[in-house]
Amino acid sequence: MSSSENKDPDAIQTPKFRRQTIDGIQVPPTYTECLSYGDMPYKFVKTVNAKKFGFSSKGLYLHWHDFHHRFDSDFKDNKVWAWWALKFNRSLDEHGSLVSEDGSNFFWSPMALNHYPPMIEKAYRFEHVGLTGDQKRHMLVKSLIMEEAITSAQLEGAATTRAVAKEMLSSGRAPIDDSENMILSNWNLMQFALDNLERELSIELIQELNHIATEKVCENEHVPGMFRDKKIEVAKNNTEGEVTHTAPDAKVIEKLLQDLCEYANTNHENVDYIHPVFKAIVIHFMIGYIHPFLDGNGRTARALFYWYSIKHGYENFQYISISALLKKKANDYGRAYIKTETDELDLTHFLQFNLEIIIDALGDFSTYIQKKIDENRHMVEKLSESPLYKHFQRQHIDIISKALKNPGREFSVKEIEQDNNVSSTAARGYLDKLYKLGLLLKYKSVGNKYTYFAPAKLIDQLFAKEK
Repeated sequence: MSSSENKDPDAIQTPKFRRQTIDGIQVPPTYTECLSYGDMPYKFVKTVNAKKFGFSSKGLYLHWHDFHHRFDSDFKDNKVWAWWALKFNRSLDEHGSLVSEDGSNFFWSPMALNHYPPMIEKAYRFEHVGLTGDQKRHMLVKSLIMEEAITSAQLEGAATTRAVAKEMLSSGRAPIDDSENMILSNWNLMQFALDNLERELSIELIQELNHIATEKVCENEHVPGMFRDKKIEVAKNNTEGEVTHTAPDAKVIEKLLQDLCEYANTNHENVDYIHPVFKAIVIHFMIGYIHPFLDGNGRTARALFYWYSIKHGYENFQYISISALLKKKANDYGRAYIKTETDELDLTHFLQFNLEIIIDALGDFSTYIQKKIDENRHMVEKLSESPLYKHFQRQHIDIISKALKNPGREFSVKEIEQDNNVSSTAARGYLDKLYKLGLLLKYKSVGNKYTYFAPAKLIDQLFAKEK
């Protein structure tokens, strides 16, 4: 690492211009700037240990934006040299055969991420919360997938509240506006992904997913499932409208997607091993980077993340909502893309951000499961004192628990069907049993369909003496 011109190694390395920022992220100094400060002594390069200086105190992989204001006692006047010495010492690997629009390779640091697979393997089975087989069948149900369908749409601007969205999906009623249409499309998207796990990744599958995501609601002159034929820029949704990403030329979309399909379908084992969840995240990144559609790229990318993860054995991922946490960290989500693109296509930045999201989502879901186990146990203890307890099955107890929390709450056959993974006949049977016991009321809503609801004095009914 040297230049043809020797300069004072003790000179302060101050840029002659204001460094560019993208969405607040400072773009790293170029290697040309590094050379402009003269020969970097090999002895100096050796002092910049990648493990010591490449991570924050919390173990997060550092981008120049986070690096340049750290380690003043070590490299105060030589930050540019230190940055490039760090990059040299990181010894990054090429990530599969993926390349950018201009043919540049994507890179990553397996060493920086090798502690995540054991954490994921331990957490995703939910064994640590002690779920029995019956509890798994009861709690890991289809209705939980609603959370991702809802929050993925909210991340893209859907304004419908979670409660209203769940009511729409549970009852099966038709959507009444664009926000609800987007949520229903996301629900259908997740179902389609789960129904197509046996397929390999192909351009056709990517287009099918986008078609489902956008067929009810689309913007920017987008035709559902069709690739864009013009330039597109991704801009911040603010008054400035700052451009954060210029997508590759439309002419190279199919070539880049074909490369992505080859990457996804290649068995990366042995010396070239790439963990399946890492690959799912990279597929997510590449759809965002290529931006093949005029609308629905984010929803398509996140659906592909779930599809690939579940296809490769992580079936419990369908019950956790990645988008719920991405929504809370929307700015950091966008900046993870920027960090990778500005740091010579180092995917480690985007990978680590999403791995942290996954670990947090698994932790949140474990907390939710534990809470449900505790609530169920307390409810069983409470209802065991009711004269009607001998009539109850687990499904009845679950309905009663919800009814006690919300007097007047409505229940539909479809909701009970989805909550318990049972047929509509069985679901109706659970509701009718409680109606006959006087614990639910019902009225004819549409045609021959009935809606059930919780009476205001349910607690009195539960503990009234049987005649």
